[in-house]
Amino acid sequence: MNAEITQEEFTKIKDIPMVFILGKGRSGTSLLQNMLDAHPAIIGPQESKFVVLLYPRFSHIKKWKKSDILLFVECLYMEPLFANLWHIDKNELTKKLLSVKDFADYSVLCKIVYYQLRKGRENVLLISDKNPQYVLFIDTLLKIFPEARFVHIVREPRDNIYSHIVSFNDKNPVFRAYQWLEFNKIVERKKAAMQGRFFSVKYENLVSNPEAIMRSLSEFLGIPFSSEMARNKDAAVMNEQLAKSEMRKEGSRIHKELLRPVNTSNIGKWKNGMSEYARFITETITSEFAKETYGYEPGAEQISNVRLSRFKLLRGKSVYFMWQIFTRMRFKNFQFNLWYSKLKRFIKKDKLPLWEYF
Repeated sequence: MNAEITQEEFTKIKDIPMVFILGKGRSGTSLLQNMLDAHPAIIGPQESKFVVLLYPRFSHIKKWKKSDILLFVECLYMEPLFANLWHIDKNELTKKLLSVKDFADYSVLCKIVYYQLRKGRENVLLISDKNPQYVLFIDTLLKIFPEARFVHIVREPRDNIYSHIVSFNDKNPVFRAYQWLEFNKIVERKKAAMQGRFFSVKYENLVSNPEAIMRSLSEFLGIPFSSEMARNKDAAVMNEQLAKSEMRKEGSRIHKELLRPVNTSNIGKWKNGMSEYARFITETITSEFAKETYGYEPGAEQISNVRLSRFKLLRGKSVYFMWQIFTRMRFKNFQFNLWYSKLKRFIKKDKLPLWEYF
């Protein structure tokens, strides 16, 4: 493989459009990313936040020096998800980035990083990236990639919060319910302000009729539909990826649905296991917006034996907004984020999933 990027290849990479998948965690963002990555002309890597993490440190550089490139690469490999899941040869990537330092900017350097995952794709038409927290950084993504488009996936709130409870032993449904509500409100506001830049899909429709949804999505993205998009990656492929990383056990448990064909088994799962308390909280916080915006109906059965004080709702809402403010703030400084991730690892003693450290 050529260690340097030619001018022709540089131009080709620079012109590849970007699409970002938005949605609260446990809404099907990983499934949708895998379905896009199955297309023979789309690069859809595993989750990483490197684009927004490194933006404050490197986006201002107009004329890249060798020392800038070397520092960029070092910081890139400090991000746990990138280091453990992407499996890009560090030396080779460094040589490629150095070969374009005289005429590249932050945006193109990021695309070159993505491009290393093309896996034999000769004619890449699109690069897709996903991370639930991208919802909070839509403006930053647009500063990096002004022509970017967005795919928003939303899931029935009770199924979403119940999935958090089951997957992460989450004991704070108030926080998660406000997160579902506010994440989707942010996206809806951006959609209204940027007509034609967003494609929205409900998780339930995606898994019930994957071919029709992916055909519509292909049309929105301006790429030819591929039948591979209508199914999930083969289990063997996913198992191979997980086997290479330290998150094999945790990833297999939390993303076990990625090892199966697209199916509807997770629709309405909350009915068989969600506590009345968690359901009451979720419906109290989300039901009005969920029904008006997405057509999700609240439960017909009334819950009479659960009480929720206004103080607890206000406190939960305050906690969520403090978290949102802190998350936006800390992403403005890479060194602070690095320190923060190490602190979380120390406090939790490696009990958090790898992707939670940043």
